[in-house]
Amino acid sequence: MPLLKTPGMHRLVDIRLEKIMSPKSRLYNLVMAWKNKPFRELRDIEQPYWENPKNTEQLVTHTAKYPIDQFAYRGIDFEPIFNRSGSALKGVLFRPLLTANSSEVLRYCMEGIDAIQYWQCSNRIIPLILPIKVSDLKITACLDGLCDLILNSRLPLGLINIGFTNHQEIDNELIVAMTKLRRLGVLFHALQFDGNPNTIKLISQFQFEAVHFDVSHIRETNSLTGTQLIDQIHLFKKWSCKTYFSNVTFVRDNELAYQLGIDYCYGSLMLSPVNRHQIIHIQDSRIGKALFSIQTSK
Repeated sequence: MPLLKTPGMHRLVDIRLEKIMSPKSRLYNLVMAWKNKPFRELRDIEQPYWENPKNTEQLVTHTAKYPIDQFAYRGIDFEPIFNRSGSALKGVLFRPLLTANSSEVLRYCMEGIDAIQYWQCSNRIIPLILPIKVSDLKITACLDGLCDLILNSRLPLGLINIGFTNHQEIDNELIVAMTKLRRLGVLFHALQFDGNPNTIKLISQFQFEAVHFDVSHIRETNSLTGTQLIDQIHLFKKWSCKTYFSNVTFVRDNELAYQLGIDYCYGSLMLSPVNRHQIIHIQDSRIGKALFSIQTSK
């Protein structure tokens, strides 16, 4: 005889589910522990996986020649960017792309975009800066692959930022590449700015979102280079362009950021690079926490 389903039975099932998934239940704790489990990255060391040695002798020889770094698998590649007071996380710099070869650019870009999606699933909308060399953007296959990654990600506008490094002379190939990326809603950053006139022309032509200054070049304000870069900071502010300080190491660097009105800072003084799971739990920097503890102790 079939079991008749009544509204009371559905209510009973709902009550049992609520008890099973209540905050005090063991299943609830297991689910939350799995959800908050740090992401473990497995990254290739020295060689891509398709070039790994096939037999044990080659593996032993290769390991003796290239010792395995125990920190290589930790994925501590995301450098947090804060406002100059250190009270709010404003973005992240993906460091592996700073030293990546042309053959590794797309793989690292895919990893960076995957991190943005991971943060978005955790209700954290965090922009990521992908540093890419200008010479790599001129490679047609690299540019097309990068455009496909951005289109297939379907991320909101403003989350994917490209930081240009190793600035070169402006040519048609670079203009075409930047125009394609601009149409996809990508924001541009000028990393490691050194006062190059070609870079300034490019910033003006494509209306860059931000310019990054190495604070070590401005630390000595009496030097000619430091004075020129300070003048450039005032110029970019007139263009409504955001300014960043990189390699912030000393308290004096943070004071200099306040004096010049720098918008954002990142470096070892603010917070060292972390993995992508730790980014979710970051609210403020070391300076922000120190200032908060001083204010609350009064």
